[in-house]
Amino acid sequence: MKINLLTVCTDKYQMIYADKLIKQFCKLSKLDVTPYCLTDRPTQLPDFITPIKPKIRVLGWWNKVLLFDPEMAAGWNLYLDIDIVILENFDAEIIEAIESGKEITCVSDAVEWLGNKFSSSLMIFQTGSLERIYHNFMAIYEDLQNREGGDQVWIGPQLKNVNYIDEKYPELKKNFKFQFTKVDGSPALSGFEVTKKDIWFVPADGVSAPIWICKKFNDSFQVPAQPPQGVKMIDFGGLPKPQQLDMIPYIKKNWHMV
Repeated sequence: MKINLLTVCTDKYQMIYADKLIKQFCKLSKLDVTPYCLTDRPTQLPDFITPIKPKIRVLGWWNKVLLFDPEMAAGWNLYLDIDIVILENFDAEIIEAIESGKEITCVSDAVEWLGNKFSSSLMIFQTGSLERIYHNFMAIYEDLQNREGGDQVWIGPQLKNVNYIDEKYPELKKNFKFQFTKVDGSPALSGFEVTKKDIWFVPADGVSAPIWICKKFNDSFQVPAQPPQGVKMIDFGGLPKPQQLDMIPYIKKNWHMV
């Protein structure tokens, strides 16, 4: 089966994120994959990724809506946020989503931000099927740039026939901050310490200085020593980012060493 793998790398993100995500997906997948990246820095892309030039200048996450342009490459599209770390092949779930007959396949937002269930971190859709949303956006995008909640809060109410794939496969993708690091009884990776305001990693050598990871975001923070069974992707929306987490063996293997 042929698919287009779509990514967006604009503004603050280093191109290494698009490079590693696409390499990892293509290494694990058995599908016929054509990778694309919508970016404001096309000359920084590796040769195996086809650049997409944004038709307009918009901020951050709003660039995702440009992927609904009916003039994009024809076919089925898998969009992934570039701060996702892929642990395992999920071709079967992609094929099932394509065969579902739904307008779009996605996952539920980890915290249903602003009352919105739809998350744009993973989307499977056919080129042209969401052109009404694209045209709506192009007509008013200048007024949307500072809208609270961003693209997914605006897109969600416009979707008509949605397949929330996490309802069948709840472990498929976990948000690191709000789902993956919740205490669940699994063995914890040693070294992470939570203070009143921050999360640190303290190297075991007793000499190296503690490494600041991010601001505290959850009362219960535990990095599993191994990913729970069935988790195929970890989503790093917000902080921390995979680049900071080479002390986690499965992040090092599936991101740093890719």
